[in-house]
Amino acid sequence: MTKVADTSDYEVIVLGAGYAGLMAALGVAGRNRLTRIALVSGNEQFVERIRLQESVSRTIAMRMPPLADFLANTKVKFIRGHVQALDAVERCVRIDVDGDTREFTFDRCIYALGSRIDEVSVRGVAEHAYRLDPASGSRFVGALRSKLEASAGQSIRVVIVGGANTATEAAGEIKATWPTAEVTMISRSRGGDFKKGARLEHVVRAELQRLGVRLIDSQTVVEVTATEIVAASGAIIPADICVWAGGLRAAPIAREAGLAVDPKDRILVDPTLSSISHPHIVAVGDAANPIAPTGAYYRMSAFAAIISGAYAAKRIVDETRGREPRPFSFSAYGQGVAIGRSGVGFFTFPNDSRAYFVLKGPLALRIRNVFVWFLVFFLKLERRYPGSSLFWIGRRRVSWKRVRESISRTPRGNPANFPVAGNVK
Repeated sequence: MTKVADTSDYEVIVLGAGYAGLMAALGVAGRNRLTRIALVSGNEQFVERIRLQESVSRTIAMRMPPLADFLANTKVKFIRGHVQALDAVERCVRIDVDGDTREFTFDRCIYALGSRIDEVSVRGVAEHAYRLDPASGSRFVGALRSKLEASAGQSIRVVIVGGANTATEAAGEIKATWPTAEVTMISRSRGGDFKKGARLEHVVRAELQRLGVRLIDSQTVVEVTATEIVAASGAIIPADICVWAGGLRAAPIAREAGLAVDPKDRILVDPTLSSISHPHIVAVGDAANPIAPTGAYYRMSAFAAIISGAYAAKRIVDETRGREPRPFSFSAYGQGVAIGRSGVGFFTFPNDSRAYFVLKGPLALRIRNVFVWFLVFFLKLERRYPGSSLFWIGRRRVSWKRVRESISRTPRGNPANFPVAGNVK
């Protein structure tokens, strides 16, 4: 690969153009003194990741134009390329752009490289399992659909490993589209258990079983082969197709750059979403793991991504104006899960904890799909009115006093280093 010098330097560079990264880039592009802003992504098209299970059975129409067109006439320069390395000390990022290596310097970096299905923790996953990730190749969504279409009408054995949202939606979509397939979900705990109460678990499991999905609980998978799934208990489950949904892992770039990360390679961040080891790097979305209270529970999700992206933009813009940032916090609305041509929806306001007012059936699916549509609408709204973030509620739920009290009881952070009025770095 040829290395090409690049003299471009940016006040803010955003790595990743998913929900979090795109929202952050749009937010800093409003009326402020920042003029040199870049957004880096390996994809020219925005990917609605929470719709990937739909693409298992059909082609999904894009609801946004290509990123270069979407960002035209804004202050954001779109760079299509793959991040190779980050130098957190020298404030430099190395990017593969059309086969050439370019280096870009920055004052601040918003790290939004997201996550992928964890394919490294269990033997055989990378070689033999399909993953619902936005990538091309022999083990991703397009290849899975081709395999299922070639097996239409046959009693093919499809095993989905995982028990949460991705696994549930994949199982429902496959069984509803190919009813002759024998679809099984294997979970380390219980399939359909979203840790939000027994009632929700019961409804989700009932919907899966109504479709004909077989549920195997309390089995930890230790190996995937071309024809079977091996559990720690010694159980062997035959499989013609394995779909792996056994957890997510963030990109390794931050760990390789020497930033403080957790075991899933998420950057440990303070109450302003700054890296606790390199404060000029702000992490958002699935790439961040806050060490302080955030109001609602912070989990890997599209909603947490879009909220954290909006916060990161506001926080950086406020700093250019000499304003003290508030600790990051938000409220959650609820969640929807597609299960074939039906669904389950539930409210969790404001803490994203126990579910209440659970809906099921086609109505729940429609509500879920409206919520997914709104995420794209919020991005378009931010493009038109940077900094509006009308969907962001709960931004004042956590005070600096509460943050300091909480952090003082944990070993991961030092509250004395967190910003106070007049001391924003």
